[in-house]
Amino acid sequence: MHTFVALRLPIPAAMSGNAITLEDLLLRFQSASESLERSYRELQGRVQALTAELEREREERIRLERLAAMGEMAMELAHEIRNPLGSIELYASMLDGDYAEQIVRSVRLLNHSVTNVLQFGRPVVPEPERMSVSRLLEGIRVFLQPIAQQKRIRIVTDCDSECLAVADQELLHRMLLNLVLNAVRETPMDGTVRLSGRVAGSDVLIAVEDSGPGIQEERLARIFDPMFSTSREGCGLGLPIVKKIVESHNGTITVSSRNGTKFLIRIPANMRGGTGQCQSKEAAIGSA
Repeated sequence: MHTFVALRLPIPAAMSGNAITLEDLLLRFQSASESLERSYRELQGRVQALTAELEREREERIRLERLAAMGEMAMELAHEIRNPLGSIELYASMLDGDYAEQIVRSVRLLNHSVTNVLQFGRPVVPEPERMSVSRLLEGIRVFLQPIAQQKRIRIVTDCDSECLAVADQELLHRMLLNLVLNAVRETPMDGTVRLSGRVAGSDVLIAVEDSGPGIQEERLARIFDPMFSTSREGCGLGLPIVKKIVESHNGTITVSSRNGTKFLIRIPANMRGGTGQCQSKEAAIGSA
């Protein structure tokens, strides 16, 4: 019978520095193979992740292209709707009676919605002029009170009659219209919406406050995002436009929502520089 003896195969010192066995070589080869296999699996995983990310980016690009096309179509549609609205308002204003007033008011609200669509895709450039903040707030109250009255909601204003500012009255009117319409929508029956204006140093403070249920905390951070709305009736354009208008006046807007919701707008009393001519009471609006 023959006896087999395990041989130790010497490796020249120049190659390894130490003599190793065939078993050592096999172990090293197996270890290298396993390492390569792990690297291959990791590489496969990365390739799959990159492929999925590219697919998501492709789908997002397609979605954005569709949204852009829809936006262009909405702009064209808004222009087409806006043209006859002026004629309807003109002819309705020539009539007498409550129905005629309701038609004019409805047309103006529809025109406001159309203007929101048009304004959303355009830069906001104010045209400052000397204006009365008190008259601005009162104009909003008079215009929207008949709508609020349908829910027995009172719109209350509180502003010094001598409060003046240099700002774009049309833009501020549009801003307040968005805020107060939202407030009326969210306020329950027999509730109250308050509009107030004061001066703090060289700034004008305007607040819109309602007695509604408030906004959930997790939604507060998103209310100024385009297309985000807390109401089924909203389209998610009003508050982003409000923010654009405020920022175009070098102002800021903050919101708090505990017992009801309060929007506080701070803008310079004089966009042309210098100080405004508002006479304020010592108690600022923000201290409420």
